[in-house]
Amino acid sequence: DGVQFHPESIMTEVGKDLLKNFLRLSYVRDN
Repeated sequence: DGVQFHPESIMTEVGKDLLKNFLRLSYVRDN
């Protein structure tokens, strides 16, 4: 729960991958 999310980091290709990974991990953890 110590992760800080910065919207501006999504604007890069790496940011997109990080966002996808973050969402996937969150989905797996919640289900």
